[in-house]
Amino acid sequence: MIMEWLPIPVLFLLGAALALTVNFPHMPDQRARIAAHAENVLNVSGMVFAAAVFTGVLQGTGMVDHMAEWLVGNIPDGMGPHMALVTGVLSIPLTYFMSNDGFYFGILPVLAEAGQAHGVPAVEIARASIAGQPLHMSSPLVPAVYVLVGMARVEFGDHTRFVVKWAALTALVVLGAGLLFGIL
Repeated sequence: MIMEWLPIPVLFLLGAALALTVNFPHMPDQRARIAAHAENVLNVSGMVFAAAVFTGVLQGTGMVDHMAEWLVGNIPDGMGPHMALVTGVLSIPLTYFMSNDGFYFGILPVLAEAGQAHGVPAVEIARASIAGQPLHMSSPLVPAVYVLVGMARVEFGDHTRFVVKWAALTALVVLGAGLLFGIL
């Protein structure tokens, strides 16, 4: 994979076939291993494709740019010097409801530009933008969550109801720590 002799998906398939053959030399054992993981593979694959389509629609139609402009246009001028805090607070719900690509490549540059206009360094805006990641990692847009709930045999809705409040609280603690330690 590192040498890139072949495309990575082809190398992965060859490696998976080799690993199955070596570790499970009998065909029924190989079928059992594939069947044991098929549900997670299908869930994650479907989620990756759906998230890619959603991200493509948001970016391809220009909606991310319009959302970013609208968002910055509705931030009061008095909050300009506090754009790092504003960015951190906004990152919590926005990274949950949109892909990281949409937020970090669409909205964050506009927030950083607005912050620089008020004397807030872009590095502070970047640091603050990461505060929402604890909540983002429980988002329905993260394929690993589907693997987690599938392996734990938990309904996605039950997982979300339990995790979201703790993840949001963790994100707020991260943001508060950034303010307390002068990082933001």
